Amino acid sequence: MKDNITKLREVQLDLLRAFSSVCKEHDLRYYAFFGTLLGIMRGEGYLPWDDDVDIAMPMEDYAKLCGNPDWFDKKKYTLQTPISCGNPAFAKLRKNGTTAFRADFITELKAGGHHGICIDIIPLSDIPGMDSYNTPTVSSPNKKDKVYLKDWFEPAGTGIFEGLELRIPAKSRKVLTESYETWAWPAGARECCPTYWFFDTEKGYDDYVRRFTGMIPAMEGKKVFLFGAADSLRIWLERFDKKQDVICTFDNDPGKWGSLSYGVEVKNPEELPGLLKKEKDSIVIIVSLWHLDIGRQLESMGINDYYIYLDDYYDEKIGNKVVRREDLPRGDKTIPHWDA
Repeated sequence: MKDNITKLREVQLDLLRAFSSVCKEHDLRYYAFFGTLLGIMRGEGYLPWDDDVDIAMPMEDYAKLCGNPDWFDKKKYTLQTPISCGNPAFAKLRKNGTTAFRADFITELKAGGHHGICIDIIPLSDIPGMDSYNTPTVSSPNKKDKVYLKDWFEPAGTGIFEGLELRIPAKSRKVLTESYETWAWPAGARECCPTYWFFDTEKGYDDYVRRFTGMIPAMEGKKVFLFGAADSLRIWLERFDKKQDVICTFDNDPGKWGSLSYGVEVKNPEELPGLLKKEKDSIVIIVSLWHLDIGRQLESMGINDYYIYLDDYYDEKIGNKVVRREDLPRGDKTIPHWDA
């Protein structure tokens, strides 16, 4: 059975094949860069600790690529550019039907845009009067101010990355020395330490977005089954004033079954499928910090239509002032319901 990192890398390699094919077809220059170039020079593949792919393009070629997202198969791929929803700092080629969050769910959901697994496409910006490039769009302060002479790049060579032949700078060692100064292996770097906060190679990000942000409209006029009997249940009950619509809640702790939690009956999760069949016009909402595990539990029971409540996600705009929900008085029925 393949481990998660192997699956992640397979998706990235598929993206890399599609990208290099488009560049070849349209005569665009690109170069393996940063950790990807270092991986090629060291062992023709991923560095042991790496889980991403870095590509650099001269601005002229980068602009052509960003202006033609339809060069890619839209069913499989999305070219996200700095003017796309989500406003990434530089272009990213993303795989549809996958999920990759660099930061936590709340941060990424508020950012918007496509959140599929990606490869990074970084522009090489001209430095006026210096016949050189830099990479001002990257976030790392150790990389964004580096200066790369243009004659280090062309005529480009080729290198092997996980069996794929990629373009590499003519003077790759000079490029890497400028990027990293030293090529020493990080202490203890023997296994991949993902930079992604969360990723899923088999489920699309839009499914997660719907589950995390679509709770409010979904429960309109519906009876509600909750999953969770701890403090998140209390918060949900107080903030949404929907207790009259709640049938019961579920919890994996047998010690809570048959008891009341904040006035709501707690049941064995095994009863949920049967109750859903009886109560046709109902939805399931997870109110627990363990929402990912519970989500997988529900799916194993054949329940795929459910929503997740994240307490910190919803903000409410009152007048011209944005107020965090934590700052609002609990139980104040004059405050409107939250809008996802």
